[in-house]
Amino acid sequence: MNCLTLNNLLPSLQSGFRPGHSTETAILLVLSEIIQAVDRGDFAALVLLDLSAAFDTVDHEILLQSLHVSYGINGPVLQWFRSYLVGQTQHVRRGSTISSAVKLACSVPQGSVIGPILFVLYTADLIALIMSLGLSPHLYADDNQIYGCFLPSHVDVFLATVTGCVNAVADCIPSNRLQLNNDKTEFMWCATVRRQHHLPTSGPTIGSLSVTPSLVIPDFGVNFDSDLSMRSHVQLTASRCFAVL
Repeated sequence: MNCLTLNNLLPSLQSGFRPGHSTETAILLVLSEIIQAVDRGDFAALVLLDLSAAFDTVDHEILLQSLHVSYGINGPVLQWFRSYLVGQTQHVRRGSTISSAVKLACSVPQGSVIGPILFVLYTADLIALIMSLGLSPHLYADDNQIYGCFLPSHVDVFLATVTGCVNAVADCIPSNRLQLNNDKTEFMWCATVRRQHHLPTSGPTIGSLSVTPSLVIPDFGVNFDSDLSMRSHVQLTASRCFAVL
């Protein structure tokens, strides 16, 4: 961690498993930038992408290559990582019956200290990809927030940009053995209350899946309303308080 921090190698737009970062930093940055855009009179959009079984699909050889090429880890240190990752086995036990052991080509050890950091480094290229396509990312572990703002007159162009970006991510991640969980993909248009009726009724298309825009989406335990009033989250919190009383 000292090496990564001193050499500024940790992705700045990843809040997972880093000192001084949390789900709060992941939410606040995104929410504040969207609110500023809407206050200027722009529209905004937020996409939430989730990776399926992400820690279990980290390819050992791809990870080791990334550590060497992208982060300058080589020699004995790279061999330490290879020794740590390669050759792991797993089996299933039911009662007194144990299956044959199978060697693992993927996954970082969950519950380990280094595993989450290796995952952060493994997925760092997603940030550069999203930014290159004209949108802003902020990640927390395997949860991806993608957002952007636009002039109301450019809504069709922006929707095409979002669609292109999400599909580029969906096409890219299989090369690293990762996979999107389409069932957990969320999309929301953002505008003031008075301009909500100007928002499109359609959302991006991922492959053959059309994502319907939501009026409320949950993001790291906080409910976002499309008018950014936080009304749904306040109501939910209040109802839980009354339930306790």
